[in-house]
Amino acid sequence: MKIKYLKILSVALAIVTLNSSCKKYLDVNRNPNVAENVDPKLLFSTSTVQYINVRASGDLYIPVSLAGQAIASGGNNPTAWGAPSEEQYDINALSLGNTWRYLYASTAGGNLKEIIRLAENAPVKNNNAAAQAKVLLAFLAYDATTLYGDVPFTEAWDPNISYPKFDPQPVVFEGIIKMLDEALAQFDEASPLKIADYDLFYKGDIAKWKKIARSAKLRTLMTMVDKDPSKAALIGQMVTAGGMVSSPADNFQVAYSNTAGRYNPKYGLNKMYNSEQSFFGASKWAVNFMTPINDPRLPIYFEKPATAATYEAPETGEDINDATQSRINRNFHHAAQPEVLYTYQEQLFFEAEINARGLGVAVNLATANTLFKKAVEESVKHIASQSKDAAAAATATAAAATFAASLPNLTTFATNREAVKYIHYHHWIDKMDRGIDAFTQWRRSGPEGDEVPPLTLPNGAPAGGLFRRFQYPITNEIAANPNAPKETILYDVKMWFDL
Repeated sequence: MKIKYLKILSVALAIVTLNSSCKKYLDVNRNPNVAENVDPKLLFSTSTVQYINVRASGDLYIPVSLAGQAIASGGNNPTAWGAPSEEQYDINALSLGNTWRYLYASTAGGNLKEIIRLAENAPVKNNNAAAQAKVLLAFLAYDATTLYGDVPFTEAWDPNISYPKFDPQPVVFEGIIKMLDEALAQFDEASPLKIADYDLFYKGDIAKWKKIARSAKLRTLMTMVDKDPSKAALIGQMVTAGGMVSSPADNFQVAYSNTAGRYNPKYGLNKMYNSEQSFFGASKWAVNFMTPINDPRLPIYFEKPATAATYEAPETGEDINDATQSRINRNFHHAAQPEVLYTYQEQLFFEAEINARGLGVAVNLATANTLFKKAVEESVKHIASQSKDAAAAATATAAAATFAASLPNLTTFATNREAVKYIHYHHWIDKMDRGIDAFTQWRRSGPEGDEVPPLTLPNGAPAGGLFRRFQYPITNEIAANPNAPKETILYDVKMWFDL
């Protein structure tokens, strides 16, 4: 009973946080489906808050992270999440439905589409505002399709279409690429018209918006390329041309704050119901990989019991042992921890993989090795920067370069695939706390049975395949839509990009 109660509370918390975070911007229209005569910047701020809140909330972060084994439920320890839970693929209907509504109803997705309409139809077009909204909408659509599979896109977020068609995933990916290309063509760094003060990412720095648009396009292509090898040529062209995220200053993220109503939902849940201690245990796939290499991110990510000599993680579904096993560090999941959508190290990991695999460029393991080690160094620094434990953060930051240099040289691996898998593992470790991003990284890391980490069926999970998607929710928006899939697509059915 405890876990079912907490699931409902986690949903309520996410909604309370969302509404509190953007309450000054909520009174903007009379029509629930269309914003009327609203300055696009007001909708942009609201859309941003809605989007980051659903990513960090109990509706999305918790189910995907547990089912994807990036965190552990801790079993039935009184201060853990409980079992059975999402770790055993028991995804609450509220999580499925709320996530769908915030992506597709007239909230984040609908508001971004309305910004584009308002900006492009104003007496003096605000092309930058439209382009900024297109980039953020591309991020949202990418999350939607990698979470649910075939989703509305070509007819989505249109108040005049009650029953949008569900597009096949490759159509959605191609649409995302087209949307990002449109944004890049529309950006005008010389124009004073843009969303600046209400831009929670870059404060109107259009040069940075152009960089993140290109990087988002590269990420989409990297998700497609194993299924559609023709994308390799475009990937090579993009890497050669550059102009993508190139420093930590370009990171695409939004900070929360240590103010009631504006907490990161990950912290808010722990604060309200678990005395600020995390409900969740460390993932064995992280701890068992990081411990032998003395990874300085270990004490940032995880909190070791005072009585424990080493970091230890529970098995999936196992009751966590408070005397010996680690949880997610409360200094990491703190009130002001940012929600991260894309980083400099993510860009470096992609470029290392591209060079190691020869995607549109010649195979070059030496270049891949340089990019990979820089990616790890930047990952350590970035993960450390999220901790509120200043001393631990400083220690990890100081160790970043030395640690990265100590890792094996990619040229020494027996096969190219083994070198690529090592890149993938560190890429997943970097994204471990990013919910849907870590889950997508795992699915794109290799064909079934050769993914990184090599996940196994959790204890207590139904016999069958590993978790690979959210199932479509049973909501009025879907049930009444004649264009929606009518057959149940189960959680272990691979989507188009997932080999």
